[in-house]
Amino acid sequence: MKQKITSLVLGSILCCSVLHAQESSFEAPAKSWIKENSRNLGIPGFSGLTLSSVRKSNTGETLRFQQMIKDVPVFQSEIVVHFNKSGKISYTGTESLKKNLKETDTVPSVSASEALKKAHRASRSKGEITYEENKLFIYITDSGETKLVYRVLISSFDNPGSWETIVDAKTGDVISMKDISVKHHDKNDSLHKKKDKKVTSKKALVTGSAYIFQPDPLSKTGSAYAGDFVDNNDATNASLDAARTLVTIPEIDFTGGIYTLKGTYAEIKEIEAPAKGIFTQSTNQFLFNRSDDGFEAVNAYWHLDNSLRYINVTLGIVCKPSQNNGVLRFDPHGFSGQDNSHYLTGSESLGFGEGGVDDAEDADVILHELGHGIHHWLAGGISNADGLSEGCGDYWAQSYSRSLNQWPSSAPEYNWMFSWDGHNAFWDGRITNTTMTYPGSGSYYDKSQIWSAALMRIYNRIGKEKTDRAFLEGLDLTTSTTNQQNAAIAVRQAGIDMLGQFGFNCNDITAMTEEFTAAGYVLPEYSCTLGTKETVKENPVSVYPNPVSDVLIVLLKGNKEEKAEIYNMEGRKVMETTIKNNSNRIDVSNLPSGNYILTVKEINLSAKFIKK
Repeated sequence: MKQKITSLVLGSILCCSVLHAQESSFEAPAKSWIKENSRNLGIPGFSGLTLSSVRKSNTGETLRFQQMIKDVPVFQSEIVVHFNKSGKISYTGTESLKKNLKETDTVPSVSASEALKKAHRASRSKGEITYEENKLFIYITDSGETKLVYRVLISSFDNPGSWETIVDAKTGDVISMKDISVKHHDKNDSLHKKKDKKVTSKKALVTGSAYIFQPDPLSKTGSAYAGDFVDNNDATNASLDAARTLVTIPEIDFTGGIYTLKGTYAEIKEIEAPAKGIFTQSTNQFLFNRSDDGFEAVNAYWHLDNSLRYINVTLGIVCKPSQNNGVLRFDPHGFSGQDNSHYLTGSESLGFGEGGVDDAEDADVILHELGHGIHHWLAGGISNADGLSEGCGDYWAQSYSRSLNQWPSSAPEYNWMFSWDGHNAFWDGRITNTTMTYPGSGSYYDKSQIWSAALMRIYNRIGKEKTDRAFLEGLDLTTSTTNQQNAAIAVRQAGIDMLGQFGFNCNDITAMTEEFTAAGYVLPEYSCTLGTKETVKENPVSVYPNPVSDVLIVLLKGNKEEKAEIYNMEGRKVMETTIKNNSNRIDVSNLPSGNYILTVKEINLSAKFIKK
């Protein structure tokens, strides 16, 4: 398709910029919406918004606009405008937009090569460099300063991780350095590190066979972690061998008489220590037991390929990494052999650890890490501070394992995550039936369970495929910094936009609304009318952001002045003000943290919001 370059400079003129996106007939109305709301959104006049991507899906068309200062993108700052199948704006995502920007010079004083050297020193890269990226951004520091920076991402074989170093492009100072890979639990040390095993190491895609765990030996046999089913340093036995499942591998690379675990969707790769090879062989029969290192390799490959094939082929939702021509790379023996696994955000690849039960032997771990990738590829990035990405990983793994119908709903294991890898002496695992409500407490690992539990309750009511579709299409409406609250709105909106398709009906939207509300999320009002054609009546008023820390914005239609009142959950009025379309910002910064109700009686508005 023909490419074109477009940019919207707010309060000024349309001009050209450096980012490319597909053409869209909705570009003009999207820009009009942004321009009309630029004041309310707090977009400074010296910054611009450039159409960076257009995605057409089963819910309509989603346009993403990257915030820019001159020709430099503002880090993790964009606006999403989504049009439903009727061509109407049904969802906008503005929470990632940086509103406290200061105008700054965009010409670096430090060279990119010097910034790269500083990043290598700061991140202590060691061994072969497996991924390297260096890009210029406008960046808001933790202290609120606007700076021109180099954002350097480095992955190296002997220092596993996706190391992000922020280097001041004016002074060369290192502002921050951290590992931004996303791990499946919070144990960084190894309780049980395996000894390395020695592996001796015209193109076509062919089929093959393999033994795998489906999804793990405990769930397959209904057993507890005891006796023959303990890890025992990767040793096998008759019970574990009998717990395997023989499957067909749809695609294996066959080149020069050698079979490699590589296909359209996944590819084995040496990414990080320990070095154990990629298990090529002269037969397409990958028939290992769990004491063979090849077992983890083919187990991970089959589950990753199967899940991505389900998304892209069965559901028809395009979801692939942007790296490596859309093929997901994974290392079945990585993370320096420690008891953890991670999604590497820079190279968009996966590394599985070996401590305790080898992580690539438990499909919950494999699909959880894939869930981080799915979140990243659809949302354009991930921020895990709210636990959203962890919850996405848990949901995606649980959605699959529950569909196998191995545990009765009365069993604790029915809601377990990491059923073999966790819930044992190595670590506690997680659950998908927490009673905690949003915003929750504890670490983001704890909070993540709110999101996965809400989705699994929806799953139990409307089924796997519809929940999976709404989850995936909803993530496509979010941004890299979207929290659980706004993700819930996006997922339900995706369901609304698919009414009449794939079996979605008003009862499904009601179930989603009830379960998200029960989890503590606040959703906009809506009504869905059953009839020969189901329709959704949307509330003409938008209230955001939610949760809010300082200013609550109420988008109204028309210029009539309205009286707005805010009540606490005890029913006591704590604030009163007047609003209209061009004066609709309510300062709530002095309210104590908690839940509140905003009411505007003349238009029958009653909206719950959370004050952070």
